[in-house]
Amino acid sequence: MSRRGYGSQERMAGKIRQVRRATFKDWLEYVVAKCFVLAMQALPAKLALRIANLLGVLIFDVIRYRRDVALANLRSCLGGVLGEGELRSIARRSYASFAMALADLARLPLVDDRFISKHIRIAGLHHLDRLRRESRGAILVTGHFGSWELLGYTMVRLGYPVVFVVGVQRNPLVQDLMNQLRTRAGIEIIERSSTLAIMRSLRQGKFVAMLADQDARRRGVFVTFFGKPASTPIGPARLALWSGSPIVTGFIMRDNLLDFRVVIEEPIMVPEGMDEASAVAELTQRFTSRLETHIRSKPDHWLWSHRRWKSSPP
Repeated sequence: MSRRGYGSQERMAGKIRQVRRATFKDWLEYVVAKCFVLAMQALPAKLALRIANLLGVLIFDVIRYRRDVALANLRSCLGGVLGEGELRSIARRSYASFAMALADLARLPLVDDRFISKHIRIAGLHHLDRLRRESRGAILVTGHFGSWELLGYTMVRLGYPVVFVVGVQRNPLVQDLMNQLRTRAGIEIIERSSTLAIMRSLRQGKFVAMLADQDARRRGVFVTFFGKPASTPIGPARLALWSGSPIVTGFIMRDNLLDFRVVIEEPIMVPEGMDEASAVAELTQRFTSRLETHIRSKPDHWLWSHRRWKSSPP
């Protein structure tokens, strides 16, 4: 792991950015994360995922990190149809799902074509094939749902020109660790703030993969999510408008420890005859509604512990 330039400058995707100096807390978190990665890579796959599952349950039941947030979100969104016991069970499984998704990220460099052909079933690849034949770029949008890193990596292994757009994490050491796992697996990454590099990738016919399901504060657009206004990132919609590229939503569901189902959905085309603000709202609402549909189907796959509705409309 490189310790380059923390507190100085770091070059990434053709762009120089400032990275703050790592604190003692950052180093402590990094050591824990590094040990987790090494353990997940050293252990057999099923055992590694069982341990990750257990860690997620312990975080929910013992450490209780943001447990109140997760339960409050679930009560607000699904409380009308599910009882308290069911909601707590979903929340617990959501923590386990997130921990297993992190284990999948740790193990990305170990995932090969044989694993993908044996354990991952995919529907809807014809949508990406058509775009690739037309040499059209696309914005691939998903959320913190299932094993989203494995979803993107699967597309890379299948030969699709996928680029990951990554955000800047609070902890620069953990960020470097995560990006090293991605690049070791052969994934091209671009920093989220590097708009020119993202646009260049789209013009080259690449598929730019983004997450767009967390609170965007004042920078987002408010769309309806589980019947409530939620500030949602506008990056995918703006990129679609500026480049003319469609938005393609994709989701991955875990059937058991090692087996997955992937759904690639019909492209969302840029609407015609709308001003930019209306088009951004329309596109954002459409991919957000698709995410909601999948969350309602598999509520334990989503990250309920995020303060998704923290921002309120002006």
